[in-house]
Amino acid sequence: MLTVAIIISLVLLSLGFIVTPGNAKYLLSGYNTMSEADRAKMDIVSYVKFFNRFHIFLGISELAGVLILNAFNPNWATVFMVMYPLLAYVYMIAVGNRYYTGTSGQRVGTYIVMAIILVVVVGVGYLMFTGMRNSEIFLTSRALEIKGISGMKIARDDVTGFVVTDSLPDISSKANGFAGGEFAKGAFKTDDGRIVRLYINKKSHPYLLIKTVTDEIYFSSDAISANELYNQLKAWKSR
Repeated sequence: MLTVAIIISLVLLSLGFIVTPGNAKYLLSGYNTMSEADRAKMDIVSYVKFFNRFHIFLGISELAGVLILNAFNPNWATVFMVMYPLLAYVYMIAVGNRYYTGTSGQRVGTYIVMAIILVVVVGVGYLMFTGMRNSEIFLTSRALEIKGISGMKIARDDVTGFVVTDSLPDISSKANGFAGGEFAKGAFKTDDGRIVRLYINKKSHPYLLIKTVTDEIYFSSDAISANELYNQLKAWKSR
């Protein structure tokens, strides 16, 4: 996560130095698609000063916020890293309207962009809220079901074994699923090229490794211990 935060911060900081009044008509989104008549109604010199200061501050505060929050709670740091820049851009667009004295139609366009970003914020916020919750295992007479993001259902006869383990395989990348803060859910690729499924809260270990005819599944939750789940699975499998 810290690597991602550093990259985001560097990109934001670079925007604070790259854009100038001279190259804005080529690099500045929105301004580069205006007609010459509309550009004449924009105080581009003052706007670029605001734009640059905004991105320099955003880049510094993004990294600082992630570092501070990560010391207390990685989940908070992840939420901040994603949500803070999105909300900051809503502010930037709103304030940026002050530098344009043209038609109301142009202003309406900026409000539409703000509304789209806010919808994205709500969607991303919901995804992170649901993703940063413990997955749950439910056992029925015929199947084992893992509920939550990227959940799955496994027929009882397809469960070939289970064991409590202190370690996870070395993960190289996410194949399909969610990874944020202390949580990882879905399919992940290992360093040796295998695909494993993780439903883990990294604060909670050891982990329960469930083997099926096709998958290796690692599970942990701070709501129930791996040893307790192991005993439940052992009783369930022996019925």
